[in-house]
Amino acid sequence: MTVPKITAILTLIGVMCVDSVMSLSIPVIYTTGTHYQVGHDMGSTFTGRIQDYHRRSSELNDVLKPFYKTQKGRDVYNALLNVTNSTLPQFIDEIQGIADGANVPFYEVFLLEIRSEIKLLLKQLTESECSDIALNFVDQKTQKQWTVQAHNEDADPLIGEYGYLTIAHIIDPDGHYPEEQFTAYTYPGYLPGNAFGFNSAGMFFTVNAVFPKEVETTMIPRYLANRLLLSAKSVEEVFQILNKYNSASGFSLNFGSSVESAGNQLLYNVEVGPGSKQYSNMSVALANNKQDGHYYHFNMYKHLQVPQFNSTSTQHRDARAAKLPVPEIGRASCRERV
Repeated sequence: MTVPKITAILTLIGVMCVDSVMSLSIPVIYTTGTHYQVGHDMGSTFTGRIQDYHRRSSELNDVLKPFYKTQKGRDVYNALLNVTNSTLPQFIDEIQGIADGANVPFYEVFLLEIRSEIKLLLKQLTESECSDIALNFVDQKTQKQWTVQAHNEDADPLIGEYGYLTIAHIIDPDGHYPEEQFTAYTYPGYLPGNAFGFNSAGMFFTVNAVFPKEVETTMIPRYLANRLLLSAKSVEEVFQILNKYNSASGFSLNFGSSVESAGNQLLYNVEVGPGSKQYSNMSVALANNKQDGHYYHFNMYKHLQVPQFNSTSTQHRDARAAKLPVPEIGRASCRERV
């Protein structure tokens, strides 16, 4: 695969910092097949990790499953399942494969895929989520361009304990769905794509949680949108997907292409809101006399104007970032800052 090396290294460091006393080893699965087969391989390979996560997850057992047992919860579940099945059935196959392979109920796996929407509806928000730093500059000593997307995976510690890397090659023998090759950090029993990853076209992605006040249950769930974006083969295709498929809730997508020519390589941040074609994008251009070549993103919308819940943790991180000096072009300290 074509991969921006510095990007991959920095994002891996980020996820391994979830708990300093945990092992820094991350299990890896290499899998090839249809969407169902790849899902089944993930489920069967990591059966113990997935079952333990389902058993120990307070969010699944104390929030998502009790909500599912209510009439409103069942209505939300069915609406999001129906829209996914009608628009992205290949990922329903992938989820079914995970459930069958890990021997866990399908509904539990799908509940985890729609956790963002459910928790927004219940106003039960996770205070601390992921952070991203983008740097885009030329080292004046070596004349090498550094395009860096640094990401920390500040999720439930159980995810750090049970997560894994998925290196997948998806092939549909009937030709209904495009071929995919990607590497992605994967939450236990979830679809890949909602954390960080890259694909064989040289596209790389990280995702931040945001908390819009509205949820559109006639749109595709956020995690399903993230999974679909992992298949994008160009910057243009990312925006085609965003225009065609609308999200039920919202997220912040950080991405770029490692195959863009030197000097033209940009880093992008897209904030997606709930509803039809609701997103805003900005880019991090190469640092020069007019551009400082860096950007921070946490867990609140910065440039898309939508009603959102407040995140005190984000405000603290924003305040800290604002106190840091602008990274100096071409200095080692610019690389060391992340």
